[in-house]
Amino acid sequence: MIVDFIRLNALIKAASELQEDCYRSRTCHNQVVALKTMWNEVMIDLENRIREQDNRVKLSTVIRIAQNNLTEFADHIYRIYQFGGSCSGNYCLEIKDLLNDMGTETMKILKFLHDNYAAYFDVNANVPVWLIYNNKAAIPIHNTIVDAMEAGRINSELILILDSYLEALHQPGGVRIRCWRQFFYMQNLVTELTLYLEQSAPAETIKLVKLLIGYDFNPLPFYEFFLGYALTIVSPDIPYEDQEMEWLILLKTIDNIRPEVKAGYNTEAPSILGSISGYIQRELDTIAKMKAVMAPYPLNGKDKRGSNYYFSVSTTIEELFFLIRVMLDVSFIKTRYKANLYSFVANHIKTNRSGNPSAQYMRNVFGLNKVVPVRVVKKIRFWLVAMISHIDSNFSDHLKLWFFGLLTLPDILEFLDI
Repeated sequence: MIVDFIRLNALIKAASELQEDCYRSRTCHNQVVALKTMWNEVMIDLENRIREQDNRVKLSTVIRIAQNNLTEFADHIYRIYQFGGSCSGNYCLEIKDLLNDMGTETMKILKFLHDNYAAYFDVNANVPVWLIYNNKAAIPIHNTIVDAMEAGRINSELILILDSYLEALHQPGGVRIRCWRQFFYMQNLVTELTLYLEQSAPAETIKLVKLLIGYDFNPLPFYEFFLGYALTIVSPDIPYEDQEMEWLILLKTIDNIRPEVKAGYNTEAPSILGSISGYIQRELDTIAKMKAVMAPYPLNGKDKRGSNYYFSVSTTIEELFFLIRVMLDVSFIKTRYKANLYSFVANHIKTNRSGNPSAQYMRNVFGLNKVVPVRVVKKIRFWLVAMISHIDSNFSDHLKLWFFGLLTLPDILEFLDI
């Protein structure tokens, strides 16, 4: 194999000299023929060398050396080929055709080695630049995937991330596919993306995110995207109880995703499923700590926490929940989860004759089909009338100005605190 390696170096040197001769307008047809002959001889010798190996150890050594040398050779040919891109003479075109044939043939040999000697082929070795440059079939598939995502409801930032990584399959430079394993991974991911986008109309961001997590698409830009995307699902401006509920639902969704591959895009990075799950757990831990900090301390001088009641009300729990029901019906209170009301009332509002009511008890009290006793309605109406009377007595000047139209719209909005 050392002899073959030297001959590959000789081929590279001959190709470089041939390109220089062409730029100097020298006749180089004979050199082109000689280079073709040398190339064919090297390929025949390589095939014979592989057949000659009589045990696995020797065959493994030959395959690894051949893979490394052919990769280096292809990269040199690519650089020579690109260097001659501006030349348009007849001989230059003949040389470029030869270099293109040599690069393409080298890729076929490397793929042959992978397909037939996979046990000895190093998938973590560098992928030849020529493999990416020559992968023209990936271009229309790439464009189709991006068009389908743009036509759907896919987040624009996620489209840009996938666009850059799909481009790496056929465009040297930019995001670089470092090894064969990443190349095969991206090819498989393209197949799954195509299938998903064909079957989903329209496509949705959360479903695409779940697919990428299942296939362990774990480059850093995607993880950073998810951190921002999660905040569009769980707003940091809503109460801690609501945040906690939303994070728990999202955690359940993420943890239920089935891994589809043994190794992700980057084997040196943690799995994206574990990273995202850990991130959500940390958010939940932070919320728990914030809730603990916000809970009031007792006034008895003891170190332990006592009651977490923020305030007390002059009603029973039945009367309080009837008032809450009225405020919900008129949209004064808005909540996505009524369970949060149960926990908030139980933990933070002290009512008359309420001794740590259970959640089920509060559900029964709060039930919309439950007949509300007359005494409860009268009691809450009494308090509402008292509040209105208080407003009439103490803020009558504001009401008069409003009635006579002397208050401007900004004044009214300020008065209503809107």
